[in-house]
Amino acid sequence: MSYNHASRLADHVMSEAPCWSFHFSRPKSSAYWFNLMWIRGKLILTGDGCDMTFTHYQACSSFDAAIKWASESEMDYLLRKADQQEEYDAHATLQAIIQWANAPVIEALNGGVDERYVQYVEDGRKKYRTVRTPRRDGYRHLRQEYRRAVAAGLQQDFLDNVEVTDPRPITRRETRPEWLDMAHPVFSDFYDFDPCWVRWLRLWKDTLGYDWDPRISAYPPAMVTTHDGRWRIKDELERRLDEPGSMGLDCIFEGSVDCVFSWTRTQKYQFEAIQFACRQIIAAGLVDMTVEVP
Repeated sequence: MSYNHASRLADHVMSEAPCWSFHFSRPKSSAYWFNLMWIRGKLILTGDGCDMTFTHYQACSSFDAAIKWASESEMDYLLRKADQQEEYDAHATLQAIIQWANAPVIEALNGGVDERYVQYVEDGRKKYRTVRTPRRDGYRHLRQEYRRAVAAGLQQDFLDNVEVTDPRPITRRETRPEWLDMAHPVFSDFYDFDPCWVRWLRLWKDTLGYDWDPRISAYPPAMVTTHDGRWRIKDELERRLDEPGSMGLDCIFEGSVDCVFSWTRTQKYQFEAIQFACRQIIAAGLVDMTVEVP
């Protein structure tokens, strides 16, 4: 199959296209130099670590509008105008998983938080902000109240058994159920624990406890209550999270935690470069800032 390109281009006439181009570099250094060029509909960034084209045919229809548009745009919006995509961030995904697992434990110890929306007026418009108020319903608050009761000689009036309400221990049961099938052991049949540990126990089960046998296992469920135990789980999570889709974690599979996608350092640098360039051009008085961006 052949294409007769010549017939399509036969009526084209050459004319000069409007263009602005600027060079940015350090004095006496070629490190991190870059150029910013405007042509109708595009801003083009080229140079040392900077090769990106930002396309917006309306906003970049004129030089003044293009520079003003890029200087005021947010990173997410501007990078997507360059057909950029966020990349999988293993470290941020790990942090999201740890935060998800820690949340109920922290609440059990330090108490929960009540949230409410408060209305306020700004520039004549009604807006809302979230007000978070900590509750004093955690184990540490109970301990504080008990110590005050002891100091006042009123511990006999203290109805709660402080030690029993401690959510931190995971204790092994002295006997296991007679009917338990040892071929498919479940750690809840061997251990008593506060519900705040369920998420950490699920992570343990998906990592170090995937082949758990209560008779011989070196990594029992109770390890989640220790700093060293959680670090061992964290290290295994870090290894698995190197590549998306290969982690085998229930919390990811069921959507309790989402894989995190972030802009790379190079993409952030390119965004910073174009905004720096645009602001330098504006500071030089080369842009009519009264122009409206289409």
